[in-house]
Amino acid sequence: MKNLIKTIQSILGRKEVVETPAEEEDETCCEGVVHIAYRGVSDDKMYVAYNRKWPEVKFFKPNGLRVFCAGCRRRLL
Repeated sequence: MKNLIKTIQSILGRKEVVETPAEEEDETCCEGVVHIAYRGVSDDKMYVAYNRKWPEVKFFKPNGLRVFCAGCRRRLL
């Protein structure tokens, strides 16, 4: 697949895009306890789930998702 992309980019004269790994957020900030603010699907209101663990974030829909550290209130996502 990468060879195909390189061939197309060489034909079009575009530079190769170097993929940089996304910086990992400091997930262990304040022992990994976070507050998750999410938007309701049916009513479009903002709700907050307090004192959740970092791995629980993947169970929330990404629609308007905001994640804050429970201790220092720094926004993580």
